[in-house]
Amino acid sequence: MDHARPLLIKFIYIAAITMIFLSHLLIPAVPHASSLIIALVVTAVLYFAGDLYLLPRLGALPTAIANFIVATVILALAGSFVRQPIGAGAILATAAVIGVAEWLFYRYLRDEVSTSAEGREMLASPEFLGGEEAPPEGGEGEGPGREQEE
Repeated sequence: MDHARPLLIKFIYIAAITMIFLSHLLIPAVPHASSLIIALVVTAVLYFAGDLYLLPRLGALPTAIANFIVATVILALAGSFVRQPIGAGAILATAAVIGVAEWLFYRYLRDEVSTSAEGREMLASPEFLGGEEAPPEGGEGEGPGREQEE
């Protein structure tokens, strides 16, 4: 499974959100390097806990809500990392925007997978459907009640 592309996309939008909210809108501002490190930690935790574990089990909206909660906890703990207080309003606003961005990202992934796969690769993936076996290819091969033509 290719993890590089979704991780890169996720890091870009989480880094943009943290840079805007923590480094530009918050006074006193969090240093840019600290915002990027916070974004890296948030990206890693949300990708492995949210995208790989929760998303297949719960769906997009509950996973986005869980990601909001996890991002809130990480941002609250980041206040001690940057050695300056990050207000509750800044933490909640940043985590809320990250949660909405996650939900939009899941919708993008769903649309991207369904249109790029054209139904074939997506249906052949058992974990996408939640089953153990892949469904048969579209009408090819032998099936019950189907005779082989010569």
